Amino acid sequence: MAHRVLINGRHALICPDGVPILSAGREAGFGFPHACRNGVCERCQGRLGAGSVRHTRGGGAHEDTIIHAGEPRADRVLYCVAIPISDCEIDVPEITAPGELPVHRLQCQIVQREPLNHDVTRVWLRLPAGKAVRWHAGQYLILELEHGSYPFSIANAPGGRDLELHVRHATDNSAAHAIMADLSERATVAVTLPDGQRFIDGAPDRPLWFICGSTGFAPVKAMIERLIELDYPLPVRLFWGARTEDDLYLPDLPARWSAQLRDFHAVTALSDMSKPGHAVGLVHEAALEALAEPREPLFYVGGSPAMAWAVFDALVEEGVPAENIHSDVFDYAPRE
Repeated sequence: MAHRVLINGRHALICPDGVPILSAGREAGFGFPHACRNGVCERCQGRLGAGSVRHTRGGGAHEDTIIHAGEPRADRVLYCVAIPISDCEIDVPEITAPGELPVHRLQCQIVQREPLNHDVTRVWLRLPAGKAVRWHAGQYLILELEHGSYPFSIANAPGGRDLELHVRHATDNSAAHAIMADLSERATVAVTLPDGQRFIDGAPDRPLWFICGSTGFAPVKAMIERLIELDYPLPVRLFWGARTEDDLYLPDLPARWSAQLRDFHAVTALSDMSKPGHAVGLVHEAALEALAEPREPLFYVGGSPAMAWAVFDALVEEGVPAENIHSDVFDYAPRE
C-alpha cells in the first residue's frame, strides 16, 4: 500500500509502503535537507500536520513509535526515519521540489552603486562567503527592508557571489526613492532568493524573442548572458522600448551581444520621440512588424504588469500561442 504525502501544502509525493518519507522523496527528485539519514543529526526535522507515521529513530525496531498529527512530538518528526502509515501532510523547511532551487534569506554586502542614466542606478550586492547560492537567469530576489519587501530582477547570469540590480527611481515613485535611500545609507541588506518561474537554464530548442520596457531589461540581460555562456546557435531578437532616448541605458550591450551570439539582432523603440536609429512607437509594435512566423519563437516579456499583459494580448492576436509567451508578471500579477 502506498500513501500520499502533501509537502509544505504544495507538492504531492506517493510514498511506497514501508519506505521512509525522505528516501521516497529523494527518489522522486525532492531536495530534502539531510545528512546522517539515521535520525541522529536532525537536519531533516519537520512538522507532521496531518496523518500518522511510524518513527524508527536510531534504526532499531525496538525504538519504533507511532506519531499522530496534533501531538507535541509531531512538531519534531525526523523524515529520514518516518514511515507513513496513512496519508499525511508535512512541513519541512528548505525543501525543494523536483527542478526547484533552494530559497535562502541572507545578509548581502552593498558593494557598489552606479548611475546608469538619469533615473536608473545599478546596485551590486555580494553574497556571504562560503554560502553556495544558485539561481537561474531571469529569476529575481526580494529586498527585505523595514518599510517593505520589494522584488528586483537579478540582472546578471548565475555564478559567483555578486548580484546586479537595476533600480529605477523616477520622480513619481516614492517607494523607489525610499529603497535608494536605504541602499545608500546601509552597508548590508537582507535578501531572499531566488524566486520566479520564467527563466532560462539550458538552451531552448527554438528562437528566442525578448520584448522589454524600462528596467524590464534587467532579467533579459541575465538571460542573454546565459545564452552566450551556452553558445546558443539559434536566432535571438531583442526589442527594447522607452519613452525617450535618455531612458535607455547600457547602450553598448546590444552591439557586444551581436559579436558574441551567432544570430542576434536588437531594435530599440521610442514612444515619445522620433530619432534616427530607433523605431517609433510602442515596443511590441516593432516586434510585430518583424514577426514572420508567429508560432516559431519563444517570447520573454519584461516590464510592468500593464505593459506585459498588453504585449501578451497583441502577440496572441497575431497568432502566437499563449504557452509560448513568458513573463514573471503572469505569476505575481495574474488577471482575475
